Amino acid sequence: MRKVQLVAVFWTLFLAIPLTALALSMAAYLTEHLGEILTSFQNLSQATSAGGRGWIMEFAERWPELAGMIVGQLVIMAILLFTWKTKTREEHSNH
Repeated sequence: MRKVQLVAVFWTLFLAIPLTALALSMAAYLTEHLGEILTSFQNLSQATSAGGRGWIMEFAERWPELAGMIVGQLVIMAILLFTWKTKTREEHSNH
């Protein structure tokens, strides 16, 4: 039992120490370079979207279509679920 505790502590520290150092270094990097990172994302978004308007504008125009597709899929799933339950009840009542 003592060996199990030692192995658990060893692996916890083996993983925790380097990952903590990595998290601290990434937090420091993001703090220093967040403005540059956001600017590069904005430039990429404008360069790769239709008309150079950016992905946020593209998604803002498309969200009603996406919402309609999701609602349609939910309606289809509700109909399938209702018919499946009805069929199951009919099969049980016939036996």
